[in-house]
Amino acid sequence: MGMAAEKDDLGRSSDVYVAFAFAAADVLLETDAEGNTAFAVGAAMALLGRGAKALTGQPLRKIIHPSDQDLLAQSLIQMGKGERVRNVMIRVLLPAEGKAAAVALSGYRHPGNTERLLVALSHPGGLPPMISKRAEGKSGVLDKDSFQAMAASLLEAAPPDEPYQLTLVELPDAQADAETQAALAAELGSRLKSLSVGGDAVGQLDDGKFGVLHAASVSPDKISQSVTQAAKVVMPDAPPMEAKLATLVLDVADIPPEEAARALTYTLNAFARESNNGGNLADLMKDLQPRLSATVKQMNDVRQTVASGDFNLMYQPIVDLWTNVVHHFECLVRFKGNDNKSPYETVAFAEDVGMAGMLDMALLERAIGTMRSSVANTESLRFAVNLSGRTLSDPAVVKKLQAILATTKDLRKRLVFEMTESADVGDLAAVNDVIQAIRKQGHEVCLDDFGAGHAAFHYLRALKVDNVKIDGSYIKDAMKNNENVSFIKAIVQLCTELGVTTTAEYVEDAETANLLKLLKVRFGQGWYFGKPQHPATNDIVTAWKTPTLEWRKGLLYFKG
Repeated sequence: MGMAAEKDDLGRSSDVYVAFAFAAADVLLETDAEGNTAFAVGAAMALLGRGAKALTGQPLRKIIHPSDQDLLAQSLIQMGKGERVRNVMIRVLLPAEGKAAAVALSGYRHPGNTERLLVALSHPGGLPPMISKRAEGKSGVLDKDSFQAMAASLLEAAPPDEPYQLTLVELPDAQADAETQAALAAELGSRLKSLSVGGDAVGQLDDGKFGVLHAASVSPDKISQSVTQAAKVVMPDAPPMEAKLATLVLDVADIPPEEAARALTYTLNAFARESNNGGNLADLMKDLQPRLSATVKQMNDVRQTVASGDFNLMYQPIVDLWTNVVHHFECLVRFKGNDNKSPYETVAFAEDVGMAGMLDMALLERAIGTMRSSVANTESLRFAVNLSGRTLSDPAVVKKLQAILATTKDLRKRLVFEMTESADVGDLAAVNDVIQAIRKQGHEVCLDDFGAGHAAFHYLRALKVDNVKIDGSYIKDAMKNNENVSFIKAIVQLCTELGVTTTAEYVEDAETANLLKLLKVRFGQGWYFGKPQHPATNDIVTAWKTPTLEWRKGLLYFKG
């Protein structure tokens, strides 16, 4: 390289090298107005099988696989318009005869010269698994589940100021044999991929129905043209084919990027559960757009509630049935303005969209504040805080939980945890490790709602806990239902053998409480002992005194 060329390279805008670092690319190319490589830097030999010098002066298309030329052209057009292109999966030709390799192509227009483009090529290994894996189906595109997974991954990585769009394509019923239909699906799939984010974000959702995730710059006309062109290639003598299109703008700019994918997944899953969408594409998308907007709003509402502390804790006594001493109070959340309304729907929603940990930590910190305040700072008052199974499965939230517990040595023996489970837990072994760490710090752990939903015997086998709370559905009818009594007996016997105590919830009268004593259930919770309530005063002596509770010799007793 001559001195003039070296000086030219050294004098290039620092933005080029900033872009290179930002892209974390293996190779950075600068192309001129004709698409020739004007400058190249990076580990080109390792990625492309040729040195950076060999690329200079050569058309970029020369190293791209013939089947991906359209994809390259579309990407360069987008860059030329000032749009960012990210992680388009494209195949490059290696010097070794007959070999090709997949790389991730990203880029945008040169900030100092609008006629030039900055193109970054990198190894696809760092991309999300669903992005770096090319689909191998009959039509060459993803199936329904894989497409949803890829859409979620791409949506999570997208910048909030450039929302992607999801377009569903429904082909008219074609009077064609299965082989022709398969050929049409393959041809259309290939064309749609050239318009999609990453070059692979296309799925076949059903016969004649496709989904494509794309940038806003890809117009419905471009997608319609792809259908027309694919049909003309496969069925040249047939009339022009017109497809039905419906587009959903995945505008999740109002929530953090890491939550965007959860919003989309929750919305799609909820739609699938609640509707019989047999195939009316227009109705599907008409309903789906407001659902996504509503999901985003609800997620923001939860975040705002947590950030502002706009919630209350109420406390319900759990009584030792054998001594009538109040063992502890369960901390129950009530959202302001809805103090008398069950928070179940909000809590379940937070679990489904991955926000349960945020809510659980806020409730824990509030409970700790109460325990240290003058109204509750005594050894005889213990409190239980709920932790979702999802919370205990989230490493980031567990880390925060551990940090909080490192500051609560003064509350050991007084702070109890209940693992609630309205959603299934995948890795029970990992959750059990967290539970054991909590117990080693002196905190009891209870398994809530035992016998309902997922929280069954395999949970008790996998999770070592101190107490099991029997689901209230078995308690409410225990006086009338012998099968429920048999179930309660079996649970108590099993737990006794395991050294685990039992709690019965929904105890509403003295008759049920007496039956539970006979069945050797240790603790009871329900309106018979007391409703959830706020402390009556700021004085510890009178704060917890109620029509059903009273102090005796420094302990709180149930009067019954």
